[in-house]
This record gives sequence, C-alpha cells and structure tokens, in this order.
Amino acid sequence: MARALVVTQFYAPEPCAAAHRIEALARALRSTGMDVTVVAPMPSFPAGRVHEEYRGKLFVREIRDGISVRRLLHVATARRYGRYLAWLSFAFVATLYALFTARADVVVVSSPPITLALPALALRWLRGSRLIVDVRDVFPDLPIQMGEWSSDGWFARVVGAVATRLYAAAELVVAVTPTALERIRTRSGTTPVLFAPNGRDNVEAHRGTIKRRNGEFVATFTGNMGIANGLDLLLDAAKLLRDEDLRVALVGAGADYDRIKVRIASEGIENVDVYGVLPRAEAVGALAESDASIVVLRDGINESIPTKIFDAFAVGCPVVLSASGEARRVVADAAGGVCSAPGDAESLADALRRLAGDRALARALGLSGLRYARDYDREQIMNVLATEIASRAEAEWLTA
Repeated sequence: MARALVVTQFYAPEPCAAAHRIEALARALRSTGMDVTVVAPMPSFPAGRVHEEYRGKLFVREIRDGISVRRLLHVATARRYGRYLAWLSFAFVATLYALFTARADVVVVSSPPITLALPALALRWLRGSRLIVDVRDVFPDLPIQMGEWSSDGWFARVVGAVATRLYAAAELVVAVTPTALERIRTRSGTTPVLFAPNGRDNVEAHRGTIKRRNGEFVATFTGNMGIANGLDLLLDAAKLLRDEDLRVALVGAGADYDRIKVRIASEGIENVDVYGVLPRAEAVGALAESDASIVVLRDGINESIPTKIFDAFAVGCPVVLSASGEARRVVADAAGGVCSAPGDAESLADALRRLAGDRALARALGLSGLRYARDYDREQIMNVLATEIASRAEAEWLTA
C-alpha cells in the first residue's frame, strides 16, 4: 500500500477554506486505497490561540474520518504579522518530524504558507519521496498585488526563489485558478501543472442564525476576516446604507476581527451584525437564509476565487462581488450575482441597493448560481486529483 503524507498549515476543525480543501483531498486520497497521514499544527485559526482541547500538549495523535492526523506544537499568535512566526515555527517542527519519524512514498504540501517548502524539500531530497504541491495562492505574487511586499524587494526575491525551487522539485504542481496556473508555469520549468479548482461542499445547512427585522434585506459576509478581504470597504458601504431597509451580517473571524468590531462600535454602524465564528453547517445555513452573499477582495487581487462564492451558489444565494479578475469571471459566467467596482464603496452600496430593490432578480441570480455550482462539486474534483496523485505514488512504491 502506497503511503501519502499531507503537510498543511490548516486542517479541521479549523473553520477556513484551506482546511476544507485539504481535508477533502485527504479523504479522496484515502478512498484510492492509500495509507494517508496528515501533519498539521495544533489548531489555532482564526483567533491565533491554540484551541482549548489541544493546549499544553507537545504532540497529539488523532483519527479524523479514518485519517491519521499528527498535531505538532507551534507558535500561535493573534498578532497581524505574527502569522509569519507561526508559519516558520510549524515549518521547523514539521521538518524535524518528517525527517526523523515520517515515511512516505508521496508528500502532498499545501501552500501558502510558502514556508512549508522546508519540510517538503527535505523529504524530497533526503527521503526520496515524490512531491505534490497544491498552490492555493501564488507567492510572492499575492502579497505584491496586495501592496504588502515590494516586487523588487529582497523578501519577494527570496520567496520567489524558494517557490521556483519547490515547483522544480515537484512531481506535480496543482493550481486553483487558470490565471494561477499560468503564473506557476513561468516558475515550474518542466514540472507538469494540473488545474483543480475550488468548489462547493456537500454540507447540510442549519438555519436559524440570522436576525431579520421586519422583512429587511440581509446581505451576509462569511469567512476569514484577514488582510486580503476588504472589510473596511464593506463597512464604508454599510454606512452609506444606514437609512435603508438593508442589514449586513458578518460571520467568521481572523486577523482583522477585533479591529472591525471596534470600528463598528466607535462609528455607530448599527446596520451591521457580527456573529463571529460558527460551525460549518451554521455558516452555510446563514447564507441559505440570507438574501445575498457579499464577497470582497482588496483591489489588485486578481487570481483568487474565494470558496465562499461556491458556498453561496450551493444554497442558491446570489453574490454581490467587489473584486476583479478570476472572481469576477466566475460570478459573470454563472450569472449568479452582481459585480461592483473594486475598491469603490459607493459602487458596492449601489449593487446591494439594486438587489434589495428587486427581490425577484435576487432570486433568479441565486437559482442561476445554484445551477452553475452543480459542475463544481469539491468531492468530485478532489477524487480526480487524488487518482492522479495515487497513480504516481503507486508507481514509485512498486519500484521501491
């Protein structure tokens, strides 16, 4: 039996898109007959604090859905730039674990963070494992687009060199969007690049969370409240809608969560409700009972397709999008929502007004998105990817 080692910074029970994607891939790998082990840090997302049941432990071994999971101690912090320390600390302990304990025919590493190149390359070069790299966001391209890094700075150059080395050492690189696929190909050399998009999960929606007052229109943001999301833009739009029969709901948490709550309170933005982190079924249920889903990305991010778009489509909820690039293409192709100008609060407010004033249009867009999402079942997408990975791992195992 071929052995697969999945190394990831995020894994269930953490409530984020990365964890959902990698958990689905691990299950799909197991369904091919592979012996699957996941190596991940102690859960700490989104609060930046290790979840209570894992605190004070150096190492945890557990079984989730029949998959063996190894939890390793790392530095967890809620500070905005503390995530770099969290990433580096896990990369270090994961490398030690991999070199002294792990045995695998194939290693699947999920990026970002790019720091996981350290255990990935160690296993490739010192253990001879075949390497598969699943790239959710392309580094250093994404932080450059966000204005976090300078394109000609030393940090971006170092990260770019690491990414190039990682892709070149891989047996296969996986891209989430067509644009990302082309960017990866410029660095990957002769390494094949496979397209495996995000998609909808088959999650039962538990309703009853959203508070609706007197039939008002409710638009809900779900997911990570991080620096890539334009939550300040969303609050600016909400302020423009204060006198209208429209309410915004925020579901989730992240690096910007506390700051956003302070801003809502200090500026008296009374048409915004904050629900915090909800169980997956309740978060999907919040979308199912909302009139629209708000998806915002910082201006300049062109390659990302947030999973929350597919979550909304899967329950027939139309999307109000403030973004450009791939996300805008998906919403347009699906005819599943309305798009506003990126970085423009007035444009976002107008898009919300349009749907609030035409409930029939909102329902029609939701149904169109629902039809579109049927072709993006995450389980099926991951099964295809897992079959490709298993065939490569099996070939290596049989010749070992």
